[in-house]
Amino acid sequence: MPSPMNGSKMKRLCVVLIGLSLCATSCAREQPPPGSQSTASGVTTEAQAVDGDVAYAASELSRELAGDARFASVEVLRGKDIVVHWEGPVDSKLQNLISRFPRVPITVETARCSLGKLREYGSHLLATDPAVNVFSVSPDGSTLQLTIDESVQGSSDVASLERGYSEAAGCPVTVQFGDVAPAS
Repeated sequence: MPSPMNGSKMKRLCVVLIGLSLCATSCAREQPPPGSQSTASGVTTEAQAVDGDVAYAASELSRELAGDARFASVEVLRGKDIVVHWEGPVDSKLQNLISRFPRVPITVETARCSLGKLREYGSHLLATDPAVNVFSVSPDGSTLQLTIDESVQGSSDVASLERGYSEAAGCPVTVQFGDVAPAS
């Protein structure tokens, strides 16, 4: 009959198993070298993604593009595909960044408006229009959403407000009525 493992043998076995597990995990998540080829259009990569690649790629894309006014968002679909919402044509900066992740399917979709422009206009409205309580920008960069003070509701209809704000912004604006309560 085999002898049972004592405490120190069990600890060593656990440490070895954990080490092997960490090594296997880090090897599986290794990124391919920069400069790998992408498709002829330069917008989509087609290879099958490995677990962890999609999350890492989405995080890196968001981090690297965060300061660019043309960048709207990074969206992960079905846990395996990435969509970058971008205003305007794909430039070399974006293309080079995408090419760093050849095993991840990445598509660029055109945002209808510049996220920076929408944020700037929303901030301007908060500072100058007493009826505007809060604003947000849709993740895909398509729309500015305004929450207007309920006191305006009796004298204005939503369609007129949306039309006026959209013309001024040069992008679609949606309006809803509501009060904003301060956090306590």
